Amino acid sequence: SMTNLTYETALAELESIVSSLEKGDFELSKMTSQLRRAKELLAFCNEKLAQVEHDVNDILNNNDEGYGEK
Repeated sequence: SMTNLTYETALAELESIVSSLEKGDFELSKMTSQLRRAKELLAFCNEKLAQVEHDVNDILNNNDEGYGEK
């Protein structure tokens, strides 16, 4: 489930799945579910990164509005 998942935990899980697949350290019967989970985690991480990028751009674009005013 993606509920209560952070970027860091999603990335760690994704890295673990990729590592297992690279080593061939998986049961063939679980490969499809691991690949599906990896795809979900990748989409989740990309969404989180896009949100942060949007927030950073908002901050940078509005950096002089309201600051230093008394």
